Amino acid sequence: MRDTSPTIEPNKPVASEDWREKFLQTILIGSSVLGIFALIPAVLSTPVLALKLIYISVYLVLLAAVTVRFPYKLKAYVFVSLPLILGTSSLTETGIRGDGLVFLLAFVVFSALLLGARVGVGSIVVSEIVVAVMGFLVLSGNYQLTGESYFAGNWDDWLSGGATLLLLSWVVMAGLRMLQQGFDKAQSQVGSMLAQMQDEQATLEENVDIRTQELLTKTNQLNAAAFIAKQTAESTDLDSLLANTVRLISERFDFYHAGIFLINERGDYATLQAASSEGGQRMIARGHQLRIGAQGIVGFVAAEKKPRIALDVGKDAAFFDNPELPLTRSEVALPLVAREKLIGVLDIQSTEPEAFTQSDIAIFQTMADQIAVAIENVRLLSESQLIISQLESLSREQTRESWKYYHRSGKSSFYYKPTGIQQSTDKPELQKDHKIIEVPLSVRGQLIGKITLIRKSDALEWTKQEQSVAEEVAAQTALALDNARLMEQTQSRAEREQAIASIANKVRETLDLQAILRTSAREIQRALNLEEAEIRLIQPGSTVSVSENPD
Repeated sequence: MRDTSPTIEPNKPVASEDWREKFLQTILIGSSVLGIFALIPAVLSTPVLALKLIYISVYLVLLAAVTVRFPYKLKAYVFVSLPLILGTSSLTETGIRGDGLVFLLAFVVFSALLLGARVGVGSIVVSEIVVAVMGFLVLSGNYQLTGESYFAGNWDDWLSGGATLLLLSWVVMAGLRMLQQGFDKAQSQVGSMLAQMQDEQATLEENVDIRTQELLTKTNQLNAAAFIAKQTAESTDLDSLLANTVRLISERFDFYHAGIFLINERGDYATLQAASSEGGQRMIARGHQLRIGAQGIVGFVAAEKKPRIALDVGKDAAFFDNPELPLTRSEVALPLVAREKLIGVLDIQSTEPEAFTQSDIAIFQTMADQIAVAIENVRLLSESQLIISQLESLSREQTRESWKYYHRSGKSSFYYKPTGIQQSTDKPELQKDHKIIEVPLSVRGQLIGKITLIRKSDALEWTKQEQSVAEEVAAQTALALDNARLMEQTQSRAEREQAIASIANKVRETLDLQAILRTSAREIQRALNLEEAEIRLIQPGSTVSVSENPD
């Protein structure tokens, strides 16, 4: 932000000179206006032609000083010379008791105000010289006063008038000096205050620029972190999630290297799984890993579960000097924690020293937490998909075995003919000109049968809509068949469990060994509808051969 405010130098007498110039201009204008009222009586009252010419000349000089653009000092000297001329003229006309001392006092005051203290002191000297010279000339008889009511006086009168003029001049000079010093002091203080305000304003503007830049940086970081979190949340594959994450971190934050380490099952090593730099890719190829708590900043963060910054890797004792990343100057590592469990470490490296600050930790850690959640979600999704795949495979196998057993009943084929529904194990007789479609019956990916539809040779061809209807009917039929099979199995299992429970209850009704054997043999024969059932006790250590019916 460019500073456009004016520069004010403290203690510089700019204000004093401006005030004097404005004051002089005001006096000149006022004197030129009021001077006409003093000029006319003065010209009319004096009989001396020379004095009349002096009065008129003084007024003309005054008008010239007002109307013509002269330098300030020239105007000032011209103006202060006017009361000197008028005072001298008054002394030559009326003597010591006239208006001469008043004009000379005005000469001293205006000299001090407009031209400074030194000129003021000089004007006092000039005034006293004028009084002394005029007094000497008048009292010695070398000059005759020309006024109608003049007062020549004596030496005491002239000495008294000169002393009075000197006293008043010094009083006025002292007062003006004190006013000038007060004015200069106030001016200096105002200048210092203005300079201080300018410094504070510059400091404030600099702080505002710094804060604005910091806010802009934080906003960009938050936007980048939010974008990365959104992209990672949409990933369903762990490898692509990790690769995209490190790539986006390097691109969005303009970092030299970004890598993700994952903790192994034993929890003693952190293995690099994804990296955005070429050196990181070579590290992945050779299986780069760091021992937790013993190697590098990554190992430290994995052990402590706290983020860590290395502002200068050359001075950080925990830094792991990696020849694959020789340009690293600063580094930050952040734990990846999901459900209060450490799953990895996010490692970011920069070629600039002190590229990371403590205020960056909050943003990067929030991003790391979202990445950790995304990684954990992908892992859970992969595990769920694996479990679902295993369950589907098991379900298909169970369905296949169940239907394989069911097919042994021999009641697995029915035909519809004009004469009605009939069961058959033979294939239908087909002719070459018959129009046939076969629709499979499938349950959970397992083929359990098929539907064969036959049209006469003179009938129309099967349409796509008819084939679609046949497929939908086949799907519903297969589902109904499987539900019926499951119901039969459930009923059979319930009957078997009921029979087992009944036998067990009857067996537990007695504690007699012989009675238990008789009851067990009888109940098993009844429950399984057997022709014979035998229970025999054998000696310990003997072997029993068991034969199974392969059907």
